[in-house]
Amino acid sequence: MKRLRLYDCRASRLPQTVGLCTDNVPGIAAFVNSAQRRLLMCKESCDEGWWGTWAEIAFNVSTSQPYITLPREVARLEAMNMCDRPVAIQNQFFEYLQFGNGRMPKLRPNCRCDIEQTYTRNNAVTFTDMTNAPQYITVYITDDRDIGKRVLIQGLDDAENTIYSTDVTEQVTGVFLVLNNPSVQSPSTLSQLNGIQKDVTYGPIRIYQHDPTTGDEILLLTMEPSEQTASYRRYYVQGVPLNCCATNVEGNVQITAIAKLDLIPVATDTDYCLIQNVEAIIEECASIRYADMDSPTAKAMSQERHKLAISFLNGELNHWLGKDQLAVNFAPFGSARLTKQKIGRLW
Repeated sequence: MKRLRLYDCRASRLPQTVGLCTDNVPGIAAFVNSAQRRLLMCKESCDEGWWGTWAEIAFNVSTSQPYITLPREVARLEAMNMCDRPVAIQNQFFEYLQFGNGRMPKLRPNCRCDIEQTYTRNNAVTFTDMTNAPQYITVYITDDRDIGKRVLIQGLDDAENTIYSTDVTEQVTGVFLVLNNPSVQSPSTLSQLNGIQKDVTYGPIRIYQHDPTTGDEILLLTMEPSEQTASYRRYYVQGVPLNCCATNVEGNVQITAIAKLDLIPVATDTDYCLIQNVEAIIEECASIRYADMDSPTAKAMSQERHKLAISFLNGELNHWLGKDQLAVNFAPFGSARLTKQKIGRLW
């Protein structure tokens, strides 16, 4: 199956539909990105999303670091397996239900700490949390063409105060670092890192914490060239076992999950689209164009083209997955299996 690229959209009838020239790459990319966002966020999109918008991903977690921080291309985890068993994924409100289990992990000795569930946490700035604060922040480049571009580091200083600085005549929250070869370091140490912003770069940049005493460095984050802000969804995994069958590798337990993918905007011909149906993208682009027109019939035409896009996407799901091959689990007794009750031959 061919993966849809911006080039394929540009070579289709899309430019003619929206009234753009074929060689207007930025204009066509803007329409394609807007159409993909609308289709991803529309009310007709089901939990698993459209074809091509989910993927199976493996993560390594341990009892000391039972967290999963998702990369930028992942919006959320839909389903998870740990030690070949499904694990429930709960949102942030679950731990605040009036008669629920409360917030995890429990620190009381008589609590139920063996509950295997995963809980949504606040978005994280880095993949690895900063340790042994205060620390300097060091930024390394991978392409010399990025010399002179800037990274904004935001956080708290040694006295737990928010860091402010002046950028020419404007006061900004944080401090700008001008990229140099091979690296640039923050002028002072930080006790907490709250945000990272950067210019669009030619190559990835690597962000380290630098210990002011030992000089040791730990990689916190690698940002991709088109990435401009650092914010990654995080989950806490409750009940990570100390030892787990064949999935325990060097102290880590490997967890597999079905992930709902997030949109990374296309900008060049070789960039892949998240929505894989070019006909649906064309119809949604036409819907966007009609929505911007000021005429009595434009709104109705916009809705009609959107419905056509949705029908193409539903048809694509049937084409690749079929109508009669649904994933169904029939559990008349819920989780009350004989193995959990330690009775019967299965125990």
